[in-house]
Amino acid sequence: MDTETATPGKMSAVAAALTPPKRTNAGYYLALVTPAKTPAMTWTAQGTWTYTSEFMTFAVDARSRLLGELVSHGTWFSKPPRQEVLASLFKPWVEGKETIACETPKVPGTTGSTGRAVWKLTGIMMNATQITPVWEIAEYQQDADQDTISLFGDDEEGPQDTREIEIEEFDNAPPAEPTRIRSREWEARKFMAKERVREARLKAQIAHRLAEKEESRFFRQFGDLEDAESHFSEYDLTDEESDNSDSSDSELEDEETLRLV
Repeated sequence: MDTETATPGKMSAVAAALTPPKRTNAGYYLALVTPAKTPAMTWTAQGTWTYTSEFMTFAVDARSRLLGELVSHGTWFSKPPRQEVLASLFKPWVEGKETIACETPKVPGTTGSTGRAVWKLTGIMMNATQITPVWEIAEYQQDADQDTISLFGDDEEGPQDTREIEIEEFDNAPPAEPTRIRSREWEARKFMAKERVREARLKAQIAHRLAEKEESRFFRQFGDLEDAESHFSEYDLTDEESDNSDSSDSELEDEETLRLV
């Protein structure tokens, strides 16, 4: 059972020879006298296989030879079956040019890895509803892990958010504007800055309304400004001195305005 064909992908008439069936919980297992290797295939980081035309040719040929082997051993059955009956149970192993219809081996290697592997057809499993191939991984080679660049490191304040960039991302990349790298700290500072802007705008609106009220009150009490007096707009905005001559009712109105706004 450990002897394998020397050339992967080639299945001779001798290699198609089956041993008598053995009953199992899943059905009857018929082992190949000489297990056959498939052509090499690759697997992706998503855990799926990539099939080649060579494998498709191997699968079609192997199924045809094994079907003929079953038909030639009528004594293995309580009643010798017709070939069309076995063919209906022996579903095609491939569909179209790039899809395999039978159960495949689990992808080897570590999670998220890529690489190449050769399968080994060890036999077939048969029950009342289907006949399926039995595959094993004969050999495989996992691709070397690719180094990544970490844009962040740990500092005295504790670990920061990190984003690793594959080196391939830089290949043939079009020129782009600098990208701002965001983190929780950056988002928090942005949020606080927005709040300060909103607060400043709100205060400006309140101040504008208060200024209009004070200006209206001034004109009602004192009339227009004299020619020798400075206009209101000529006051220096950096002057921190306040006019303490406002009446008590003016202060109450200001506080009421703040509460309403």
